[in-house]
Amino acid sequence: MQYWINHNGVQHGPVDIDGMKELGLTSAAYVWHEGLADWVKITQLPELQGTYEMVEQAAEPVVARQSLEQQGAAVQQPQGYEQQAPSEPCPPTNLVWAIIATVLCCIPTGIVAIYFALKVSNKYREGDIEGAKRASETGAWWCIATIVLGILSLPLGFLMMSAGAA
Repeated sequence: MQYWINHNGVQHGPVDIDGMKELGLTSAAYVWHEGLADWVKITQLPELQGTYEMVEQAAEPVVARQSLEQQGAAVQQPQGYEQQAPSEPCPPTNLVWAIIATVLCCIPTGIVAIYFALKVSNKYREGDIEGAKRASETGAWWCIATIVLGILSLPLGFLMMSAGAA
């Protein structure tokens, strides 16, 4: 059986029971699988005993459930489930621009632009729409910085070439 996990606001899945053991889950995790109407605490599914560590249960259930409810649509159904419609489209990744700017302009800042471009899709798949938007905007600024540094370094390159020819 495939499970989707929401642990400390981070969504994982689909994973099987062996994969769950590697995630380092605690009893604060929520689980969903096909056939369940809503997310349930991992402790409520007997077949998952031994896949998590118990944590102090003081005020945790209320806080954890409120945290899940604040995430809205991201926790109503797991990512990748066929019936889930995204609440809004994925922000632009700018990956093509980041790669072009890296190759043609400035490698160090271009690598940072590529890093943020790759982060956009990951954040979006995790259900973190705001994080995806921030990564998209940051990646776009790094693309611009890469291009500007490339343009500014052109005169320096010409000076070095002419000095070397003399």
